Parts: sequence; C-alpha cells; structure tokens
Amino acid sequence: MPQVKKEDIRLAILEASHALFLEKGYVDTTMVQIAKRAGISHANIYSYFTAKLQVFFCVYDKWFKARITALESEVMSAHGAHARMRTLLAGLLVDTPRLDNGFSHNLVQALSTVTPGDPYDPSLLQWFRERLSAMLAACAPSLARDGVRRARLIDMLVLTFDGCLVNYHVNPASLPDVAMLEEYVAAFLSTEPAESAPAPQGADSVTASGTTATA
Repeated sequence: MPQVKKEDIRLAILEASHALFLEKGYVDTTMVQIAKRAGISHANIYSYFTAKLQVFFCVYDKWFKARITALESEVMSAHGAHARMRTLLAGLLVDTPRLDNGFSHNLVQALSTVTPGDPYDPSLLQWFRERLSAMLAACAPSLARDGVRRARLIDMLVLTFDGCLVNYHVNPASLPDVAMLEEYVAAFLSTEPAESAPAPQGADSVTASGTTATA
C-alpha cells in the first residue's frame, strides 16, 4: 500500500506540473506551485524530484515521444520520397511548435536555465536524433545509404526545430510556409530523382498532411 500511495503522489506531481507548464510556462512555474497543485507540502515534493528541471523532463519526455512517434507513423504512411519528406518537415517544423498552445517552447525555457551542476539528461535528445535518422532513411534510398549526410541533415533539423520553437513563441506567423518547406524538401532530396507529382499548393504554412493552416 505505501508503494501505491507513493506512485499516486508522483503521478499527481507530474499532472500538476504539466498543467502549470501549459498555463504559465516553465520559467514562471515554481516547485511551490507544483506542490500546492498536487496537494502535497513543498518539502515533500523533494522526496520525489530533486529539481524543477527533473520534473519538467519527466513530463516532456512522455509528451514529446508521443508526438514524434505519431509523426513517424504519418511519415511512413506517406507514399514516395517527396511526400514523406514533406510530411516529416511540415510535422516537425510547423505542427509540433503549435501543438498544445506551443508546449514545446517550455523545452527552450528549461534548457536556457541549465547550468553545469543541474540534473540534465541528454537521453531524450539522443532518442530524438535516432528517430529523425530513421525517418530520413525511410524518406529516400540515398539518405538510407549515406549515414554521413544523414547525420548532417539531423544536425540541421535539430537546430531548425529549436529556432521554430523560439520563433513561434515570439511570432506565431513566422513558421515555415509552403514555399520554404518545398525549398527544404528539394535540398534534402537533391540526390533523389524528381517525381512527376506536383508539389502541394498553399498560401501560408502547412500541416503534416499537406493542407494549409493558419497560425
């Protein structure tokens, strides 16, 4: 029974944290607020988590993995190199920054506060890079064969993704539009044969399915 109660309290902390990060953002959320929302004392929360950063990554890890896993399924369901790459780029650079009222911007806030002594675990970043590698390899035979180029594109995607998270927070209309995404698709698939299917048309920005969407 004590073990069950302990797990219930831990889940209450994570649920309270998720809600507060959505409402207030990482920076403006405190451990005192999390404890109060979870119905425990401020001192007691440290029996479960050593720091707010640790709480955040427990919450974000689950949220982000679910999102990227869903995106990977969308990519694999698309047909053809260009359709798959378009789905990957739109889903990563447009849809994800918008999701849950820009929840991923909390990652930028959290990482900006990290100091050498903080309990930062890079395992989520490594997992993300591995999933990007798998999706890029699935998009095009040339990328599946060329691990060196694929690694460079992963670096580019991670940096661009981080930039999109920041830009969306400052200006929601700044996410890549259709034309910019097509430039990315063309560049990433520069060694693949051209396809006869026309590129999707749109005015502003797109969703992973290729339809236009507004910020």
